[in-house]
Amino acid sequence: MANNNQIKSMLFVWLALILLDVFVVRDFAWISEHWDIKRVLVNLGLTSLAMLSLLFILKPIVGRSKIGRRLVFIAIAVPTLVQMSHYEVYRSFASSFGFHEFSQDPTMVLALWLEQLNVLKFIFILLAVYGLLRLITVPIRIVKWRYGLNIIGFVLLYLLTTFSWYGVSNFQNSVLAYYSTLLQMSHNQVLKFKHEKPNIAPSRKPLDHLPNIVYIVGESLNFSQMSIYGYARNTTPQLSQLERDKKLIKYNNALSIGTNTRLSVPYMLVGMEGIDPKGRFYQTPSVFNYAKARGYTTAFISAQDTQWGHIKDLFVDGDVDYFWHGVTMNKDASVHKGADDMRVLNEIAMPYIDNITKQEKPFLLVLQMDGSHYPYNEHSTKQHKKFLPEDEPNSINAYDNTVVKTDDYLSKIIGKMRSNYPDSWVFYSSDHGQGLGGKSGQFNQDPHLNIIHNPLLISAPKSYYRVLMRNQNLPVSQADIVPSILAIIGMKPHANVNGKSLLDTQDSNRLRVVSQYMPTQHNDPRAVLVKPDLSVYTLDFEKMSVTFPDGKKAIRFKDWDKKYQQIFIDRGLY
Repeated sequence: MANNNQIKSMLFVWLALILLDVFVVRDFAWISEHWDIKRVLVNLGLTSLAMLSLLFILKPIVGRSKIGRRLVFIAIAVPTLVQMSHYEVYRSFASSFGFHEFSQDPTMVLALWLEQLNVLKFIFILLAVYGLLRLITVPIRIVKWRYGLNIIGFVLLYLLTTFSWYGVSNFQNSVLAYYSTLLQMSHNQVLKFKHEKPNIAPSRKPLDHLPNIVYIVGESLNFSQMSIYGYARNTTPQLSQLERDKKLIKYNNALSIGTNTRLSVPYMLVGMEGIDPKGRFYQTPSVFNYAKARGYTTAFISAQDTQWGHIKDLFVDGDVDYFWHGVTMNKDASVHKGADDMRVLNEIAMPYIDNITKQEKPFLLVLQMDGSHYPYNEHSTKQHKKFLPEDEPNSINAYDNTVVKTDDYLSKIIGKMRSNYPDSWVFYSSDHGQGLGGKSGQFNQDPHLNIIHNPLLISAPKSYYRVLMRNQNLPVSQADIVPSILAIIGMKPHANVNGKSLLDTQDSNRLRVVSQYMPTQHNDPRAVLVKPDLSVYTLDFEKMSVTFPDGKKAIRFKDWDKKYQQIFIDRGLY
């Protein structure tokens, strides 16, 4: 009888932990969205069985000593809390990227965690796990053969759900998904790549009539929050006026290269989109190298701390004549907040343009903005706080005020270039967007459309207006900006460059890739293939699986359409 009661207690604890996982770690919205997906049921079912086996394995430890109980409590509570906190922010479970970020900058990750912490859920989970484990503290006699079968069953289920092509951590039990991600990280090998950029022979062509070029790399700006793209709030009145005056062209179907600064920005400056598992990036010249070879004076001015992500090391070489970054103005610059964009523009960038144009050479100036990064309330000045109150640091009002600031920033520099240098070019695109809530989470981890469908703007000489307008609604990419600049200055792209010049008409059936499988970050083996209608296929190269746009159908990569496979094979998948 006692044994039966213990089994009942164990089953009750197991069921309670499953319910805690589904309804508290996640939420009812997740259930209503995923309950009818077979892949969810299989993943959650198998990992829940593995969790039951794990509880039977841990029971003797819980029943033996206080130290054992504490260790088991930590082993279950910590993953549950991590997954809950991660889901609150990103609407997904912790990934290898998140663990890598924590190992590199624990302070930043902990600060973000504290900002977004759901205290009630945190306390409830702690009390629930503690209380449930108290129900299985009664010591039991171990039947060795049965205990051994439990261990074998757990290991098999754990390995199956971790490495099977059908396995998806977001669909699994949160505790098992946490430990599966850790195992996958240890399974991945750290690769080293050759850093051998080829030299570009100096051009002998004359410099006459070469235009000045400004390339602005934005930060975390959403297509969806810009009135020039149809947002109900008037966040970009000055850009809208420039468009009406035919001094600005917006592209409606542009994608980012990646989901994070360290993925997008490096590739934005060489003209490549991923995947890049073999590190071709490191053998590809930057826009500075081409411009310098063509006879340009080059400058890189960043409001951010470019030491983070090694952006400075990647680009600031002998072909960058002038370099300045945000730590010069803001000694406390960090991933979260660099120097104020408007100060950088007025005190550094504008004076640079005024001084450099006294020389005979044309200039290429790359500006990296501090932009709309979280916490949003710190990224707009008092004069730009149009939408009030900013109740929370990351409220929509706070975010929209950063868009107002970017409108002011871009319109000022476009106005100056159009007025002073009529033949000049100004390019702008944000490195990625933000989730801003809903299915895509609050920030920018996973490649949802809010994060990868980004603004791309060009201010060009009048003579190019019709040429550029041909691509306004066609599928384009941030990777197209560098090839466009090369076409303007008459330089041939390196073979690794797969962006397309926007001076040429784009293919209306073009397929684009947004990747995390690129070595400027952690070479996380994931990517999405995006069709012209913005439908998204999700790829996991570790498990070699493809999930279809509906999120329900999944197949093995080898069973996918050959023309789609070839895109990734051509980029070094095998």
